[in-house]
Amino acid sequence: MFYRSALPVIVAICLMLLVVIPAGAATIRHIDATVIENGDMLIVADYSLDWTEEAIVYPAALPLLSGMLGKNFQVHSVTPDNVQLTVKNLVWVRQKQGTTMYETPAISLANAQKELDKLWFGDMITLDGSLGSLTIRFPDGKTVEYQDLTVIPSFKHAVASP
Repeated sequence: MFYRSALPVIVAICLMLLVVIPAGAATIRHIDATVIENGDMLIVADYSLDWTEEAIVYPAALPLLSGMLGKNFQVHSVTPDNVQLTVKNLVWVRQKQGTTMYETPAISLANAQKELDKLWFGDMITLDGSLGSLTIRFPDGKTVEYQDLTVIPSFKHAVASP
């Protein structure tokens, strides 16, 4: 009999603990970004979530990612530690005098946090202020690599047309 009356109390306490325990930071370990000739970018991001983010935020975010399909995003896969997606028209592509110029946008992790904060679960997740490592690959095979960034800078790369 005690079990039946205590169960709702135990569940309520567990739910309250989930709400009041401070969330850790989601850490982006590595981003691998491949520039596609048409200006799209294939992004593979490896990250880590704490247990609260993995238990509550990850399942809540899945429908949001599904809602992005058909817009400027094509989500290929999402797991609790990895996302693979294509962002359409993210890279500026310009043709000039036998050269194709590719320019990636600068991205602020602080701005990403502001976007997260707009979501109902935004206060449960905090982005770590730095990015472990970044690799950008251009269509001609050129690779740019950086470590410990707080802002992803804009990159320009010219490719001579054959």
